Amino acid sequence: MQPPLHRRVLWRCAWLLLRFTLIPLMRVRVTGHERIPESGGALLVANHTTFMDFMLCIWGVRRLVHAIGSEQVFRMPVAAALLKQLNAMPISKGKKDKAAVMHLVRAYEAGGIMGMFPEGKRSWTGHPLPITPGTARLVKRLGCPVIYCRVTTGFMVHPRWARWPRCVPWLMSYSAPQTFAEDASVEEILEAMAAGLAIDPDAIPIPPRSFGFRLAEGLPSYLWACPACFADEGLEVPGADRDCVACRACARRWRVDLAGRLHPQTPDTPALTVASARARLSERFTGPFDATRFARDGVALDAPVARLSRIQRGERDPIPLVDGRASLTAEALEIRGAKGELLHRLPYVDVRAVLLQFRDALHFRVDGANFQLDCEGQSTHKWHHFAMNMTRAAGVEVRS
Repeated sequence: MQPPLHRRVLWRCAWLLLRFTLIPLMRVRVTGHERIPESGGALLVANHTTFMDFMLCIWGVRRLVHAIGSEQVFRMPVAAALLKQLNAMPISKGKKDKAAVMHLVRAYEAGGIMGMFPEGKRSWTGHPLPITPGTARLVKRLGCPVIYCRVTTGFMVHPRWARWPRCVPWLMSYSAPQTFAEDASVEEILEAMAAGLAIDPDAIPIPPRSFGFRLAEGLPSYLWACPACFADEGLEVPGADRDCVACRACARRWRVDLAGRLHPQTPDTPALTVASARARLSERFTGPFDATRFARDGVALDAPVARLSRIQRGERDPIPLVDGRASLTAEALEIRGAKGELLHRLPYVDVRAVLLQFRDALHFRVDGANFQLDCEGQSTHKWHHFAMNMTRAAGVEVRS
């Protein structure tokens, strides 16, 4: 069963609009599209590095694709209306979403191409993330062939942490459909899919005639502590040189390039990549932010000014619940008032997922509810890191 005529016409119009606007502007170079069958069902999967992946990966297929995407994008009324007409459907992160899965199943059974990002979220540095087991289970259940779309320069075009896109050619390639034996295990399918989408960002050269501006803007939020001296919220983009990042505490300075490499600009400064710098923070801070204070006061991290809001499906904006001082304790996220009174408590045992969503919004998902935490003047990446540390220390395994 084909989609209604108006949707097929809208799809072709959108395809042509991209063909004569964004595609030449971004210097999109596609290889392997001739390997995609002109008819029959299949699952199209792609590595996920930028917000443009959805449009460009599907455009290269040249067939109508039934896709699923983050529910956060569908909170924007215009985008939601257009995406739904283009046969896309929102999927809720951090929990099973049967409606989104059935959208794909119906498309495949009708001979269409399903589209999804099997990592479940965008990579911050271009390095591949683990494939979600649910994707492999879907492949095994349907017995469907898998087409891989490997995007090799998306992480240079617009890193997830960066404030501005860069002028870098968009390179992507498609594989021939891969089929799996009936007795293939979920683990074998996962391994094959990881290999099919694997890229090594550190080994990919910057394409000729690539350039960008303000390359360091957005990085101090992602690197919430200096990777050299580990000063809290220590990094800044100094003065007029917006391609550099520097530490207020130790005065070390790095220049950022298009590939996410940090080139030392001061003596005794390590050469890093954005990925290795973030790994340093993860290795250094494996528990509470300040172990001494945690032993004394039971507070792993706090923010003097914070707001907890509720995310309501179908509503565009978060609904404010309480304002106060936010603290991560050994057992819960707490919001307290000016006199220390408890305004709201979210025990870790109730949390199912701690997510960094669209525009770096920090969400805590529990059964039947979704909350957003905003801490004034502090990085949401830092709060996500320590929230994950504390939930795991409490023996609770949550999705991130």
